[in-house]
Amino acid sequence: MRKNTKQRAMVYEELKSRYDHPTPEEIYYSIKPRYPKISIATVYRNLRILAEEGKVIEIKSDKNILRYDAKTEPHYHFKCTKCGAVLDLDIPYNKALDEELNKKGYKVDYHSTIFYGLCPNCAK
Repeated sequence: MRKNTKQRAMVYEELKSRYDHPTPEEIYYSIKPRYPKISIATVYRNLRILAEEGKVIEIKSDKNILRYDAKTEPHYHFKCTKCGAVLDLDIPYNKALDEELNKKGYKVDYHSTIFYGLCPNCAK
């Protein structure tokens, strides 16, 4: 376990306060006014550490853009193909899919699914 630094705590608190699944750059620009000495490299490094520790999850969306989520229990996401928003979906996690693969000899911990299409705002 690594020592928790002020910068890591700041990155984690920023991420926990958001529901838009921000990129490292978005987190950096949110923190920078409050902590002008922080660098983008520090944000990336601390997000990587938080992901390794299981405190946040990485979401790779199209074009390998990394987004982060402080909600770590298994859940589904929706990526809007128009505005680019990545949203949590309020639908139950389907553990039966994990169990189906376990019956076939796989050892599934969890699965991750991203649905693509238009969010309610863009679909209007």
